[in-house]
Amino acid sequence: MDDKERLAALENVLEQMLKPVKGVPLYVVIKSICERQVIRFDRTDPLDARLLEQLAAAIEICAAELNEKPIRRPRPNEVGNDVEEYAIRALTKVGLSPFRPTCANGKAQSTGYPDILVYDAERRPTYLECKIFAHGTEPTTMRSFYLSPSESPKVSVDARHLLLAFGMEARAISESRDSHYRPKSFKLVDLHDLLCDVKYEFNSDNRRLYAPDLILLQGTV
Repeated sequence: MDDKERLAALENVLEQMLKPVKGVPLYVVIKSICERQVIRFDRTDPLDARLLEQLAAAIEICAAELNEKPIRRPRPNEVGNDVEEYAIRALTKVGLSPFRPTCANGKAQSTGYPDILVYDAERRPTYLECKIFAHGTEPTTMRSFYLSPSESPKVSVDARHLLLAFGMEARAISESRDSHYRPKSFKLVDLHDLLCDVKYEFNSDNRRLYAPDLILLQGTV
């Protein structure tokens, strides 16, 4: 095989790799990249039914605090992280035990999926992802859930995977770039069967991007 044939073969492999993969259930994704099971939430199970009651109570407490003490931010993409602390306080008040998940290497990490690990009275684990959305935009096709493979994932135990999302309304604050964000609705979602798509990307770093042999011009201004 000469260089031209090898290049053609490589291009063919890349073309196949870069075709998007669609409709992969989350439980398959977690099993593949984290080697853990996603447990389906079972409303008929007495323990799950009790957990759902506690989560409903926590959501009510969380929403009440958010209305009393709205989140002040200039951009909505910063609000989701703030909601996590409200959720943790509310979960504690209803008798659940929320923690920040640790990675497989034992280190704590605030970013990445999932946000919170919750234990009930029977020490059963549930992962809870917190999100916000602009109230009324649920039917849109805007991408809103992300999960990236990691050498040390935050999913380290078999557990239920739930998502708590608040539909937020922003009210501009006079003479400020900020707005107050208050909840108008909420959704609690079982992520077991969530269908996910895979979109590949190429990336590089500064050392390679600004390599001397690539630079055409440089200087100071």
